[in-house]
Amino acid sequence: MAFLEVKNLTRIYGKKENQLTALDHVSFSVERGEFVAVTGASGSGKSTLLHLLGTMDDAQDGSVKLEGEDVLGMKEKQKAVFRRRRIGFVFQEYNLVPVLNVEENIQIPVRLDGKQMDREYLAKLLKILGLEERKYHLPEELSGGQKQRVAIGRALANHPSLLLADEPTGNLDHQNGLEVMSLLKNAVEQFSLTLIVVTHDPGIASMADRVITLSDGVIISDAKVKHALSSEIVRNETEGMSQTAPDQEEV
Repeated sequence: MAFLEVKNLTRIYGKKENQLTALDHVSFSVERGEFVAVTGASGSGKSTLLHLLGTMDDAQDGSVKLEGEDVLGMKEKQKAVFRRRRIGFVFQEYNLVPVLNVEENIQIPVRLDGKQMDREYLAKLLKILGLEERKYHLPEELSGGQKQRVAIGRALANHPSLLLADEPTGNLDHQNGLEVMSLLKNAVEQFSLTLIVVTHDPGIASMADRVITLSDGVIISDAKVKHALSSEIVRNETEGMSQTAPDQEEV
């Protein structure tokens, strides 16, 4: 059984002449521990897909099963608990609480669950994210890259099995974007996570195991990335060199 199984997922906005099909019977599966990038032009359905996977929107048709559980069939209260405990979210806008410091922002999901965060785990996250010296700083005292690191820490606070990231590097310069993606990849390996990232950046997509491309709400490509070549692309980008598109194998 696949870790994540999506079947015939359909999302339609509006009615009659104003109707817009954001997703049109989309189907795919993701294995545990996989890093999948979802790409496509603006309006292709990328963010809609991520919102449905994260139980933040409802579909007209289809199903999403995470570790065998039908997440779209849950009631709203069940979805809220499931989201908080099983899914971590990282967005382009950091969505940090301005009056809370770094430590406090990271702990929000655990506190919302009525629990106290394990101090050893919190310290581990701060170290991995390079935020040990910033743990008492407020968001306004942080750079964009540091804010996104806090957002990643918050996403990992409740030990989720699935991490969803919607354009996580969109507000960052190129170097900070690559560093944030490296942190996300490191988190996948260290905490045995499954990661799905929505991105329009081919350099970021090349870091994934697979790239799913959407166009007008349908999947037009689902390809594995050859890591030896994609690693060279990322290195060339870091050095400011020109890049070519990553080689992919259709699956």
